[in-house]
Amino acid sequence: MKKPKIAITTGDPSGIGPEIACRLASELDGSEEYDAVFISYENVIKSAFENIIKAPMPEMTIIEPDEKLDLKIEHGLIKPEYGKASMLYVEKAVQMAMSGEVDAVVTCPINKASIKAGGYNYPGHTEFLGYLTRTRYFSMLMVGKNIRTVLATTHVPMAELVDKLDENSIMNAIVNAHEAGQFFCGKRQPKIAVCGLNPHAGDNGALGDEEITLITPVIDIARAGGMDVEGPFPADSLFPKAAKGEYDFVVVMYHDQGLIPVKLEAFGNAVNVTLNLPIIRTSVDHGTAFEIAGKGIADHHSLIRAIDVAVEMVKNAQSA
Repeated sequence: MKKPKIAITTGDPSGIGPEIACRLASELDGSEEYDAVFISYENVIKSAFENIIKAPMPEMTIIEPDEKLDLKIEHGLIKPEYGKASMLYVEKAVQMAMSGEVDAVVTCPINKASIKAGGYNYPGHTEFLGYLTRTRYFSMLMVGKNIRTVLATTHVPMAELVDKLDENSIMNAIVNAHEAGQFFCGKRQPKIAVCGLNPHAGDNGALGDEEITLITPVIDIARAGGMDVEGPFPADSLFPKAAKGEYDFVVVMYHDQGLIPVKLEAFGNAVNVTLNLPIIRTSVDHGTAFEIAGKGIADHHSLIRAIDVAVEMVKNAQSA
């Protein structure tokens, strides 16, 4: 089987993305299960090797965006040109994935304030990827060691959560978890658990009725459609079972309900995956870390893990 080709975007030039990408590049020796293509400006890569890693730049494939920017690298700063550069990297990587030039895209972190200053009105990578691929019903999947959580809602303030959570958002998460089985479960059907919204999953309506009126009917429809899905369960008792591998995916109702258990299990090695895109995309589980950018102490193991998950997804999709 041909090695998967993975496009790696280096993220915000002012953050730790270029450093972790270059640390990865310095370790590549050709024995990997994949071929790496780095989407960045060459001067950003050179600056990281010269000023942060303090080592010669190895032979590596660098693809620059079509639009050229003259970037002066200063670490830990929010600048429009840095935000624009990071999004141009993503555009180029997605273009290559859509045309079949690469098999998957792995992204280093961007900064939300910088991309907004650069003219991009998106909350983050996920929504921008949806726009680029003309995909509406995408979902965020967080991959830990044994726990994989699919979010019914993402960056929603708690005060607005109940209004944002509806049948469509829950069903979308369940369906995308089911379809993600091809990337993680081979040819077998994935086993999915669904969290309740309220403490103790509502305790039969005593602590809220969303489990009865909203979540359970959606689960019933999904099961009638042939999906292996159970719930709603109280989150506190469900995640110990998920950590033991009893479920392939857990559908959660809100951001922290899904991210806290994953990061407790695999902090620094968790992976963010965008489901239901026409391309495979994974990402590191951390931000730009401006406070340590340029200091030469960034850890690149989350990037390694994100690439490993992308390679796993490519291979499983090919075999399935």
